[in-house]
Amino acid sequence: MAQEAAAVVGGGIMGAGIAQVLARNGYDVRVREINEELAAEAEERIVEGNYGLNDAVEGGYLSEAEKAETLERLTFTTDLEEATDGTEFVIEAVTEKLSIKGQVFRDLDAVTDDQPLYSNTSGFSVTSIANAVSDPSRVAVMHFFNPVPIMSMVEVVKAPETDEAVVERAEELVDELDKTRVTIDDDPGSYGFIANRCHAAMRAEAQKIVDEGIATEEQVDTALEEGYNLPVGPFSLRGIGEEWD
Repeated sequence: MAQEAAAVVGGGIMGAGIAQVLARNGYDVRVREINEELAAEAEERIVEGNYGLNDAVEGGYLSEAEKAETLERLTFTTDLEEATDGTEFVIEAVTEKLSIKGQVFRDLDAVTDDQPLYSNTSGFSVTSIANAVSDPSRVAVMHFFNPVPIMSMVEVVKAPETDEAVVERAEELVDELDKTRVTIDDDPGSYGFIANRCHAAMRAEAQKIVDEGIATEEQVDTALEEGYNLPVGPFSLRGIGEEWD
């Protein structure tokens, strides 16, 4: 099904996953990276990376023809204005550093008109990001989870200034992508939304149990995995790529 054009700023693991899912659902997606090398890596990630298009074909979830059609809907560029021109919305997915995100949104403010601007931040408040643009009403958060092609959850976060139409479009997009959403209010005083704040509390208590000598890391993981049916315990999750503060 043909859709409007969308831009994804940042082609790392999260940005590539978001772009892949959008393109598979009919969107003309422009992926913007800061140089040609990173743009090429983003394309390779979508095709050959874990949970990429090749994996989808091998798993029987996508035909070769559908893969080719998806790739035709993807464009990779280093030009932000070219990436965002004529798009229905923009999703930012750059490094999780507020200073970098702030600069990206200042740049977006200079080259976009009035389309919604969404951040894929995993925890920065909408307000802290929206401060970088002249019209904060068009900014909200769409926090996808990794790996995006597999994980269903998306947290939609709105500030008091966020236009309701911007929130509704985010909710519609999540539904279009056949994912699950929760829409919550911004909390400028905290980092994280629902899932990450709850998980951070669990991590802290898990570490406290180990530090007090009550149990080993392996025992904590086993208790949580077997007792609460968690797919991966907190210490095992850290071992496969998650960084703890």
